[in-house]
This record gives sequence, structure tokens and C-alpha cells, in this order.
Amino acid sequence: MKLRLRIVLPLIIGILSLPLILWDIHNARAIESMGMAWDMGAPIWPYQASDILLRALNAPAYSIAMPIASLCRVPAPMHFLLIVPAIVMSWWLLGLTLDRGLTRWSLYPMFVVVITLLSWAASDTPRVFRGWLDYRHLDTSAALLVLRSVTPAAWFIALASLVWVKAKRVKRDN
Repeated sequence: MKLRLRIVLPLIIGILSLPLILWDIHNARAIESMGMAWDMGAPIWPYQASDILLRALNAPAYSIAMPIASLCRVPAPMHFLLIVPAIVMSWWLLGLTLDRGLTRWSLYPMFVVVITLLSWAASDTPRVFRGWLDYRHLDTSAALLVLRSVTPAAWFIALASLVWVKAKRVKRDN
């Protein structure tokens, strides 16, 4: 029996995301109950950690769902009504792509997208590390802030690497 990544990936990531989603909903209620008690916003740890970790795990889904949630003015934690389906669909799509493999014709549009995303990541990453060097220390909150900033670039590099490996295989097989 062949392992179907289009089923396994959404299932595993969904199970990993569920506690983070519940933690984030709890944090949203805690932040709301505090009102204006935090003049600089909620502390990174523990109140923003769940959101940062969830975005790190599911950055492609967030990059699709959050602009829609913002456009429709869906408040937190109701935005999970858009994010959860986006998480499942993005991991299903990645699993489907890995199950089927890539053809020469599907690589061309992927290269354009990946080059665009890599250009953005390359221009944004130095700013992140420059800001981190200003702090000159690394505690849990600083590490989470760096993770929040580096996550999109790391995802884009990982997706670009995946496309590169698949492209080499398609070229070698043809």
C-alpha cells in the first residue's frame, strides 16, 4: 500500500496545529480580558507564542488566508474559520504535488512564483538580523520575534529547494 501524502500531511499538520489553535483562542480571550493593562501590547511569551508557532508551521496557508481575513475584517479568533481550511488545503496541495510529481510544464509557473518569493525573502532577511543584533541577547521572546520574522523566508527557501530538486529530476528523466 502506497503512502498517500495528500492524506497524511494534512492529517499530521492538522493534529499538530489543533493545540496551537486552542492555545491562541485562549490567549485571545486572556488578552481581551486584560483590556488596556498592557500599554505595549501582550507579552511575546506566552500570549503571542502560539500565533508565532502556528504561523511558522503553516506560513503558506497564512499568506493566503490572512489577506482575505483582513479584507473581510474578520477579527481574531474568528479568523480561524478561514485559516483552518487554508491549512488543510495547503498541506493537501503539497501532498498531492509530491504524490503526482512535477512535469516540465508545471515547473515553469512554479519557477516564476518561487523566484518572486525568494527575491522578497532575500530583501527582507537582512533587516531581521540587523534588528536582532541591536538587541544583542537571545531569550525566549527575542527568539520568537526572530522566528516570526524569518519564517516566510525560510518557507520560501524550502519551497524553492523542493522545486529545484523536482526540476532536476524532471530534466534528468526527459
